[in-house]
Amino acid sequence: MNVQYQLPGLNTYLYQKADRLQIPIGGTFELTPMCNMNCRMCYVRKTREEMGRDLLPAGEWIRIGREAREQGLLFLLLTGGEPFLRPDFREIYEELHDMGFVLTINSNGTLIDEQVISWLKERPPIRINITLYGASNASYARLCANPQGFDQVMRGIHLLKREGIEVKLNYTVTPYNAEDFHAIRKIAAEEELYIQTVTYLFPPIRKGRENIGRNDRFTPETAAYYSAWNQLYNMGPKAFRKRTDTMLAEDSCLDFTTETTEEREGIRCHAGKSSFWVTWEGKMLSCGMLDQPSADIIETGFAGAWKTIVQRTAAIRMPAKCTSCASRKKCGVCAAMVLAESGDYEKEPLYRCRMTECYTDACRQVLEEMEEGKSGYTGTME
Repeated sequence: MNVQYQLPGLNTYLYQKADRLQIPIGGTFELTPMCNMNCRMCYVRKTREEMGRDLLPAGEWIRIGREAREQGLLFLLLTGGEPFLRPDFREIYEELHDMGFVLTINSNGTLIDEQVISWLKERPPIRINITLYGASNASYARLCANPQGFDQVMRGIHLLKREGIEVKLNYTVTPYNAEDFHAIRKIAAEEELYIQTVTYLFPPIRKGRENIGRNDRFTPETAAYYSAWNQLYNMGPKAFRKRTDTMLAEDSCLDFTTETTEEREGIRCHAGKSSFWVTWEGKMLSCGMLDQPSADIIETGFAGAWKTIVQRTAAIRMPAKCTSCASRKKCGVCAAMVLAESGDYEKEPLYRCRMTECYTDACRQVLEEMEEGKSGYTGTME
C-alpha cells in the first residue's frame, strides 16, 4: 500500500504533530552528486573531479540511518545525482529497508534493468519517482546529453510496472523540452501513472553563490504560462475555467496600496521542523534547495545536527513584502525560493513575483488556446 497516496490524512496528521514536537519524521539522503546524465538545470550534479572528495561510504549512511531512526525518522527518500550509479547502492538500500523506513527512491530511470529489478523486487520501495525529461531521444539529447535516454527510461518504467513496483513520474518543464509538454502528459495517461509537473526552476545556489537568481530556464512570463497549463491538466477544463474567472474577479479588486507590514512569516513548510536533507558530503540542511543553514552530521552526529537545524531554521523570516503581498495566496513562494532568487531572506524573489503577476493572464491565454483548438491539449474536456 502506498502510504503517501492512500493515507494522505494520516500523513498530514503525523507531519503536523512532528512539526510541533520537532521530530524529524521525514528525511532525504542525497547519496551522490554524480549522474550518468548532465541536465542543463540540475542543482547538484558534479563530476568526480568537481567533488574534490570521496563519497561517504555505505557504512556511514547506514550509521546515519540508525541514528535518524532513534530520533523518529519514518519516511525516507533516497536520491542523488543518480543513486543507482553507486556500486554499493543495493547494500545501503537493503540495510535502510530492513530498519523499517517507508522508503522512496528518486531516479532518472535509465539504469533500472533486469539485474536491478531482481533484487529490488525482494524489498520493494513504497514508490520510485522517475523524472521524465522528454518524450523522445532527441529531447533527452538536448536537455540531458543522453541521446538514448528516452528509450532507457521507458524500459525501466515498464520493468518496474511489470513487477508491481509503484512509479510516479516527475516532469520539469524547461526551454529544452517544453515542446513535449502535452506529449509527456499523454504518456503518463497511457501508462496510467501519476505525474507531477514542475514549471519553476530553482537557481542552483548549492553549486555556488554566483548562481543566485540564475538558471537555464524560461522567462517568468513563460514559466507562468506552463504553470497555467499544468493546472488545467490537474483540475480539468471546467474547474480550471471557474477558477480563472474567480481569479480575474479577485485581481480586479486587489488593493496594492497596503503598507508593508513589519510582521514576517517564518518557514511555511515542514523543512527544519519535521523534515531534513543530508547532502552527499554529510551536511544536514533543512531543505535540499538551500545552502544554509547547515550542520555537519559527521562531526556532531544526527541528533546534534538536527538540533542545530531546528534552531537556525526557526530564526528564518520571509521578506516583509511577501507577508503583506496582495497576491500571497496564489504565489506559493517559500523561503528556499527567496534565498535562491535574491541571496538574502530579507529580499523579495523578483522572478517568482513576476511569475505570480503573469499567472492570471496566462490562465486566460491557456483557456483561449484550448477552446480555439490551437494547443496540443490531450486531456478530457470535463
